[in-house]
Amino acid sequence: MKKGILLCCHGTRSIEGIKDTIKLLRIFKKKNKSYTVKIGYLEIRKPTIKDQLDFFFRRKFDNLVIVPAMIFSGNHVTKDIPKILNNLKKNYKTSPKIFVIPPLFKSKDFFNIIQNNVIKNLRTINRKKNNGLIVIASKTINLKAKFEMNFLAETIAKKNKINFYKKILVTLSKENLKKELENLNLKYDRFLILPIFLFRGNLLDNLISVIKEINKKSKNKFILCSHLTNYKNIFNLMNNLIKFKIT
Repeated sequence: MKKGILLCCHGTRSIEGIKDTIKLLRIFKKKNKSYTVKIGYLEIRKPTIKDQLDFFFRRKFDNLVIVPAMIFSGNHVTKDIPKILNNLKKNYKTSPKIFVIPPLFKSKDFFNIIQNNVIKNLRTINRKKNNGLIVIASKTINLKAKFEMNFLAETIAKKNKINFYKKILVTLSKENLKKELENLNLKYDRFLILPIFLFRGNLLDNLISVIKEINKKSKNKFILCSHLTNYKNIFNLMNNLIKFKIT
């Protein structure tokens, strides 16, 4: 039986982000030696998701596991990838049996990984003072993804007894991000910044730069948590989701 795994990534120009996707690919290959593992991108980089789907369809694979390397149920997961797949099926008489893995948000272990990192950073804060939590993620128009982001921010804030929390959806505009952070309620002593980006890239680089700049003026008011690729086992968690989907 011919079995394949396709990792579906957004695509990035960032050297560090490219390194992250290569790391992800290596982990999946190492842990799934009975599968042919490929990676495809929605935009910016090649090979594209369509190119890699063509590979599996042309070679008549029996099973194909599609793994969206994404956190929330945004348009890429709910619309873009299914559209590419459905359009391709029209060109072939037969297709592999398809298994689609849900995004990371659907896993309870994902919350646990983030929670452990938040706890680690909270140890550096005086818990008797007023502290806030800011969850920062990529901008989206998808209502389901927005709900998931809100739920994540609310759950982490409540679990850690943080009174104030805010979700900020960012674009590549460094100026807008800086304005958002500077306009936050000044009555809070510290803000814990929780970036929700699966891979490193320009958004994370901008966030790190803006926080350094603001902290020079505000006596380290903003504390930045590690990004997801620094979390232990985040890519292993993605791989483990495959077992539950197929078995």
